Amino acid sequence: MTDYYKILGVTRDSSQDEIKKAYRQLALQYHPDRNNGDIESEERFKAISESYIILGDLPKRNAYDYSQDNKIHYNGKNTSTPGQATPATFLILFKRIKTKVLNAGGHINEYRLFTVMNDLLSDETIRLLVVVNDVVTNTMIVDEILVSAIFLTDESRYAIHEKLLKMANGDHRLIEKISGLTKPNVKRLGQKATAYPTESEAGKPVFFLILLLIFLIVLAVL
Repeated sequence: MTDYYKILGVTRDSSQDEIKKAYRQLALQYHPDRNNGDIESEERFKAISESYIILGDLPKRNAYDYSQDNKIHYNGKNTSTPGQATPATFLILFKRIKTKVLNAGGHINEYRLFTVMNDLLSDETIRLLVVVNDVVTNTMIVDEILVSAIFLTDESRYAIHEKLLKMANGDHRLIEKISGLTKPNVKRLGQKATAYPTESEAGKPVFFLILLLIFLIVLAVL
């Protein structure tokens, strides 16, 4: 996996301001206009720009960190300057999150997973995905999210569902695809799936107990 921190010459402990400063210095140094169109400098400039798109925006940085190491501490304050992300940027991040989750061997911090996913699906992100309207990429993003969401609580899955509804923007195929997030979660990694009883099924034992009680009262009276 590409090490964006190494490309910018910073560490995981670096602040957003330090990342921004490193990006500006490197971008100025390797900008194609300052290197007479040198191919190597141009490729380096592209890598630097890609790194800043991810690390320069805190939700994207948190998602990147999560995909590499679950032990990275989360900082929920987004005071960074976002880079120019594309739908493909978010597809890559959600793919990495899914891969991390599937390789976790059942040791998943649901709160941490939800926080990263929820922040990444910010209003800004959803607005971008809706405006660009890349149906194929949006569908792939939803597919990645649905796999990771299996390991969230029902409440968290519902919150993600609400955000994906906005992202679907009336697309009936996407709406149908994400509808499963509102159903009770019956699958957990390393656990046997157990179906939740429906409301009518849950009420049956009580109904029969009431009937039995009435029957016993009638017998006692007779």
